[in-house]
Amino acid sequence: MGSITTRKTPEGKTTYRAFIRRKINGKSVGQSKVFATKTAARDWIRNNESEAALAAMGAATGPTFSALLDTFVLAPPIKGTRYWTPAHIDFWRAELGAMKTGEVTRGAINACKAKLVTQQARRHAFGGAKETGKTLTPAAVNRYLASLSSVMNFAVARGIIDHHPMKAGQVRKEKESKGRRRILTADEEQRLYAAAEASSWRMMRLFLRMCLTTGARKSEVLGLRWQDIDLARSVGWLHDTKNDESRALPLVSDVKAALADASKVRQLASSYVFYDPLHPEKPKNIASLWKAVRQRAGLWQDREDPLDQVVLHTTRHTTATRLIRAEKNIAKVRNVTGHKTLAALQKYVHLDTDDAVDLAERTLGKG
Repeated sequence: MGSITTRKTPEGKTTYRAFIRRKINGKSVGQSKVFATKTAARDWIRNNESEAALAAMGAATGPTFSALLDTFVLAPPIKGTRYWTPAHIDFWRAELGAMKTGEVTRGAINACKAKLVTQQARRHAFGGAKETGKTLTPAAVNRYLASLSSVMNFAVARGIIDHHPMKAGQVRKEKESKGRRRILTADEEQRLYAAAEASSWRMMRLFLRMCLTTGARKSEVLGLRWQDIDLARSVGWLHDTKNDESRALPLVSDVKAALADASKVRQLASSYVFYDPLHPEKPKNIASLWKAVRQRAGLWQDREDPLDQVVLHTTRHTTATRLIRAEKNIAKVRNVTGHKTLAALQKYVHLDTDDAVDLAERTLGKG
């Protein structure tokens, strides 16, 4: 049971002493700490009482956290357990796997979170993930925490633990940036297509067109092999995605026709649709070509804010946003874009100035 007492210092400042009293194994145990604010004192009581309860559970018998993860991965999903990725599970196994499940306290999780904040970010690319030279973004750290929270939800639902060690603010999420906000206008899109037509690489326009009609990531489009293209069904199959899930890319009619033409003059020494002529065993490296396209289109670093400039991911952002505006059904759009969760896709739901004015006029304009 926790309590707080208030005290005035000789300097006239108010302090708050938080007390925790409880019995453990028949013995009365107490702790206290002084804080400058009552909120901090309440947080300390809540966190330490929870930790004490979990520590008591940890002293009892129970599965190791690694064993829990094995069960979780194989179990059918239930409410609150659907979001997770193998990479996240591997991290938590390496950090906490040897502990008993009841010993995985908020303190242990927060220590791992501190490690995540300084961990090198990896980029999903051809040939596997590669380090970017940057640390994980706050959004990436939060996704690791979300996977762990799914595991803990599963453990609570199955009666393996009685208390979720991350709830009630015990493990706080990182504050995320607003992310990239740029959406291509119809004029900007046409300028990019025209610039791609003038590229020294004959497949540049088709590559750009596929990005803008499928919402696929750069690595997913570049990694397509001819064996993945099913012209009869108008789809391209992705087998190695960022989310470790296979999905089909829809091929609109002009993309399908362009692929059919490209297949007639394909390089037999390469299985890739977008291969590198100098190294047919690899996909094309488009970094310099894409920069040149943006320069010709007048869209290279055209805005001061880096998060508002055109990058290749802008094509995915643009496609998802347009699909949502047209379809009004995020679940259906997710089937095209391949986002892991509906929440992950929600950030692509925008109201630009015209949309906002139109919505206000239709909804609020009639007095």
